[in-house]
Amino acid sequence: MNLYKGYCTQIIRTCQVSEKKQINKDQIVQNHTRSLIEFYNKTRILPVQVIDNLFEQEHSNKIKNLILDYEKKNPVGMDSNIKAWSSDYETHRKTDIFLNYLNTIVRFSEGLYNNLFSKNENLEIGEFWVAHYRKGDFTVKHSHGELYEHLISGCYYAYVEDNASPIIFDRQESIYPKNNSLILFSSLIEHEVPPTDGERIIMSFNIRRTQ
Repeated sequence: MNLYKGYCTQIIRTCQVSEKKQINKDQIVQNHTRSLIEFYNKTRILPVQVIDNLFEQEHSNKIKNLILDYEKKNPVGMDSNIKAWSSDYETHRKTDIFLNYLNTIVRFSEGLYNNLFSKNENLEIGEFWVAHYRKGDFTVKHSHGELYEHLISGCYYAYVEDNASPIIFDRQESIYPKNNSLILFSSLIEHEVPPTDGERIIMSFNIRRTQ
């Protein structure tokens, strides 16, 4: 039984941080969580959130180049539900080139999660991978949370062409990502990516409680 059917929503947020800036959790509460809390109180479901302009543009360009360089060095991708080139789920343990950006995303997600659920938990990356979609590539419908202790999943879009496919949640909510945008969602919600016409270069991750 899919508990999330009919309750997927898109909530647009705007936040810009640099690699060196600290996330102010109190500011996140004031600026981002009121409508999230109202939605959660009604549905008991973590909303899908879209954060535009997450990093300064120079860092977004750097992430794109880091992913392309990593692909060149690791041309044989992982065999998974991602029918495009992708690294394996332990990429954060094999290289530290993405860690500064991942830490920013984790702290941002931690602030939202703790204030939404009135908790004070430390979160960490459980799985992390990067992917490069070309014309015709796609992702089979799946979720991330049924077999693991993941709370939040997400994608950061370092580069997306205008004709790239959306990410579709529960076969009903389509979100067309933008360059330098972050999408966060419950790890339990099903999602897929139809065959794309345009290129997509992304970082993806699952976040869990600190082990």
